[in-house]
Amino acid sequence: MIRPTDLLKRLEERPFKAFRIHLSDGTSLDVPEAGMVIVGRTTAVLPSAFAEDEDGARVAEHWRTIALVHITQFSDLDDKTDGRRRRKRP
Repeated sequence: MIRPTDLLKRLEERPFKAFRIHLSDGTSLDVPEAGMVIVGRTTAVLPSAFAEDEDGARVAEHWRTIALVHITQFSDLDDKTDGRRRRKRP
């Protein structure tokens, strides 16, 4: 089971590395920026869709609240969902 501290540790890594949160229903949410996630005792609020503001900065357009008990794993954005590394093409 994922605890709030597990998610917070991932968000506080320096340098921050974008990652994906996999949920028990088979869906996943990308976390491209640490400051866009709000972690509570039993839930987290994450952006589920992004847009650009008038200055070209990425902003959250839609949010999703998830129960921490439904998080099955984290993976780096450059990893496949099954946890294996993608091969780089020559």
